[in-house]
Amino acid sequence: MAKGLFWLCFSVLLNAFGNALTIKAAFGSAPWTAASINISYATGLTVGTVLVMMGSIVLIADDLLRRRWNGIKDIFNFLYMLSFGYLIDFWLFALQTFTISGWIVRIGVCVSGILCIAAALSIYFQVNLVLHPFDDLLKILREQYLHGNVVRAQRISLGIPLAIGLTISLFRHQFVGINLGTVISFLCMGYFILLFDHYIHLHINRDALTHWHRQHAFHRLKHSKA
Repeated sequence: MAKGLFWLCFSVLLNAFGNALTIKAAFGSAPWTAASINISYATGLTVGTVLVMMGSIVLIADDLLRRRWNGIKDIFNFLYMLSFGYLIDFWLFALQTFTISGWIVRIGVCVSGILCIAAALSIYFQVNLVLHPFDDLLKILREQYLHGNVVRAQRISLGIPLAIGLTISLFRHQFVGINLGTVISFLCMGYFILLFDHYIHLHINRDALTHWHRQHAFHRLKHSKA
């Protein structure tokens, strides 16, 4: 269990760092991050704050689509989302003195950030303790509404932030956060995750994780009957 928690914490740090690199490179970010950058520019809020706000809205939407509150899992998913959002702000603050110039360097930093995100997601999915609301949305759409069609689920779940980012960019007459990196993330992230799955093997004690899930499910059922 402790090993799973360690890798979960490591994955959120790596994921936030990768997103910060794509933002710093200014060559396009993953769709949800790109939408957050556009809202950040329009409102003056930090990218991490916007991600937390959007994640909270999606968390509620997930429960509405699921037609039930997800209990203790929602709380853990919220805490994961909160730490992820503000860790991006932390990394952006830590990297603010670094200057990235030249389009070749920017592309290199952007791709490095995307690969960091893919490695982090590979770890995160292997640990399988919590789900970010954005990922939970994809899972719900795939399993409950699209008969297991992951391609359509991904297009819909990622199409939402892309539409938000593009709409704000058109109104502001300035494209921010949407570029080559967005295209690479949208089209290739799944393949990158599979690549890291071949090289990253955590060997986590599944019995301990199963016990953890069952324990919290029991508490949720107990409270619901109270």
